[in-house]
Amino acid sequence: MKILVPTDLSENADVALEFAKQMVMKTGGEIMLLFSYYAVYDFAAQATQIIHQIEKDAKKHLKKTIKEHQTEGLKMDYIIVQGTVTTSVNTAARELKSDLIVMGTQGASGIKKVLLGSNTADMIKETKTPILAIPNDASFSRLQEITVAVELKKEDRKAIENLIELTSPLGLPYEVLHIDKGDDFDTEISFKGFKSHLNESFPHLHFEFFNQKDENFNKGLDRFLKDHPNTMLVMFSKTRSFFEQLFSKSHTVETAYHTHVPLMVIKS
Repeated sequence: MKILVPTDLSENADVALEFAKQMVMKTGGEIMLLFSYYAVYDFAAQATQIIHQIEKDAKKHLKKTIKEHQTEGLKMDYIIVQGTVTTSVNTAARELKSDLIVMGTQGASGIKKVLLGSNTADMIKETKTPILAIPNDASFSRLQEITVAVELKKEDRKAIENLIELTSPLGLPYEVLHIDKGDDFDTEISFKGFKSHLNESFPHLHFEFFNQKDENFNKGLDRFLKDHPNTMLVMFSKTRSFFEQLFSKSHTVETAYHTHVPLMVIKS
């Protein structure tokens, strides 16, 4: 597995790197650290000096980080790119053929958004590569299961297979969650069909299924995660899917859970 870890040299980025490290140690593969910067200067004459200093400091920090996280058999390297975070990460993920991007939800600025830091939110919206967003106080060792939230509207088979490929080496059981907004017989049948599909397609894996009744998706998800604090949440992002509601001002998940639950987003 090739994992790209964008870093702003903050503590939160180090937490994300630890997650990436643990995943690579279980799956095999390599980690590429990416530091991107956008130099602001008043006069062109300042450009060379400023860029040189930024890259010198970043290189020193990145080398130190790799040394501190180095483990036998673990491949880790770094790249430094000038440009915006979203553009730099998208380009690097495509050129490096990364399987997963792992990044912190809050950066060195300390600015906290309702759900995710602005850079992470932008990345989730723009990139086609699966992303794992790691809150600052998350711990890989506390993970006990993987919660997969499904919409039951023609779930993409390739996205599901991608999910299994990325997460099954972790050896964690799966919880498949659907928030049912009402007593819909068709939805109930769809959920049973999805359950049969997963069990037949991946007989070697353990799935537990939850069809939770709640008129509001966000509140239902929040309640579920409060009862399952040691999970990794996985969501499939589609155009106008319920996932996008999480980013709208009128549909925000309560902040009680997202400070400690990692979120993996897979485009379908």
